[in-house]
Amino acid sequence: MRRLAALIPLAILAVPAGATAAEVHTDRHCYLQTPKTSVTVSGSGFSPNQPFVVALDDTALEGGAGAIDTLGAMRGTFSPPSLRRRQPQRRFDISVTAAGVTAQTSFLVTKFLAGFSPTTGDPTRMRVRFSVHGFGLVRANPNVYVHYVSPRGHLRRTVRLGHALGPCGTIRRTAKRRLFPFRPRGGKWRLQFDTSRRYRHGMAGSDFLFFTIGVTVRTQR
Repeated sequence: MRRLAALIPLAILAVPAGATAAEVHTDRHCYLQTPKTSVTVSGSGFSPNQPFVVALDDTALEGGAGAIDTLGAMRGTFSPPSLRRRQPQRRFDISVTAAGVTAQTSFLVTKFLAGFSPTTGDPTRMRVRFSVHGFGLVRANPNVYVHYVSPRGHLRRTVRLGHALGPCGTIRRTAKRRLFPFRPRGGKWRLQFDTSRRYRHGMAGSDFLFFTIGVTVRTQR
């Protein structure tokens, strides 16, 4: 079970007298899956000084109980569940219940990745659908490009895949297209996915988001 931590009265969330509409929200709409990621949930409009319970997908969070403050508010943090191996993104529902009143919202957790399908075949002939996830966590709805870098480290071509949409920045799948839009020479190619039309070599410590896939092209005999 996930643990809710740091249940802190939220003094700034004053609720006018007589207000009855409870609300709950998270500090982001989409979170990148990392070991250090935490979700902050805040609620307002509840009856003051009442016990509350926080649930994730209808299951109570471990440590997710406390008391609404004198202003009808609450706040806490927890680590989101890990996604399964073949699950790039998932939506979760979070709810707060106090004195018989429940307020609910949802959030997304995403991996940062790019790829294409199918993944087997002759790279020089394959027609694939590209997909990307997590490319909108810095800037909303960015263009996503794939840069084709030759075995010698030279940029051969840049292709725009489209806008990464939604809170996480997702292209679920493109229309089918050639994996290589040109005849590649043999060797290990790098396909770098990022949000810049201009190519910069991505490496550890780079100040921009990128995801690189290696594709080996075998020389035909």
